[in-house]
Amino acid sequence: MKDIILSGLRPTGRLHIGNYLGSLKNFLKLQDQYECYFFIADLHSLNEPFDPKTKYSQIMDLAADYIALGIDPKKCVIFAQSHVHEHSEFAVILSNIIPVPYLFRMTQYKDKSEDKTRESVNAGLLYYPVLMASDILMYKSTLVPVGQDQTQHVELARDVALMFNKNFGETFPLPKSLYTESSKIMSLLLPDKKMSKSLGDAHCIYIDDDPKDIEKKLARAVTDTGSGKSSGAKNLLDLVKIFGKPDVYNTFLSDKSLGIVKYSEVKKVLSRDIAEYFADFRKKKKKLMENPKHLEDILERGAKIARLIAQNTMEEVKKKVGLTR
Repeated sequence: MKDIILSGLRPTGRLHIGNYLGSLKNFLKLQDQYECYFFIADLHSLNEPFDPKTKYSQIMDLAADYIALGIDPKKCVIFAQSHVHEHSEFAVILSNIIPVPYLFRMTQYKDKSEDKTRESVNAGLLYYPVLMASDILMYKSTLVPVGQDQTQHVELARDVALMFNKNFGETFPLPKSLYTESSKIMSLLLPDKKMSKSLGDAHCIYIDDDPKDIEKKLARAVTDTGSGKSSGAKNLLDLVKIFGKPDVYNTFLSDKSLGIVKYSEVKKVLSRDIAEYFADFRKKKKKLMENPKHLEDILERGAKIARLIAQNTMEEVKKKVGLTR
């Protein structure tokens, strides 16, 4: 029997190459090996400031990213979280099982509540791990692909499964973290910080960036005087290793050892290689965005499949907790 995988991204704006390398590139491999549910975490995206006028377009944009990159609805289930109402219903039940201290110690809540007064942090951020546990357990997932910084959420889902099984009878498998191959890509302008669109567009290379934009952004990327020893130089070297040709990478290494790196040349070649890497994706995404009805149909078909499983899970859960006979 295949392991079951659930994972998803929040629709909060354009995806950059760090998002691709950290998640979506791995999705492409996983869909050929496991039973996969890849969802658009639109409910999760509401726990930070957002514009309701653009939220739906962000959902469609992320759906187009999934499909254009090669996530295949014939191989896996693709759906929007809010289209399967059972996620929210299950989260309400789980909220009555999870002790409050478990939520207060979650890193994401602690980090963001330190930036502002605790009173200004919305309940959705505190509740986020409960809904995530609901997402994971709903499909009886056994593996959850995550980075090291997200392990805590999977551990909570595992704890919740143990609590539920102990109190109401064996129901859920215990999910495990699946640490997938990933490269940590840093900001182009602040190479000591992880690449993030919250820093600003100039810090990121988006996967749907025009080739000219990629070239401009890389031209401004922080490096050093040619020694190749700075964090900016390391970030550039990592990008060349991933997207560049082997001979370019080997030349970079050789020049780095001699302390004579010519960054202007490296950046020009790298911008071309990144643009070429995502060229097919950009064409496919453009075509998909011209036909939003097709994207909506894909999400609806995926939601129908997901709902059938979710309804079965909720029927079992409600019987176990005494809500139905």
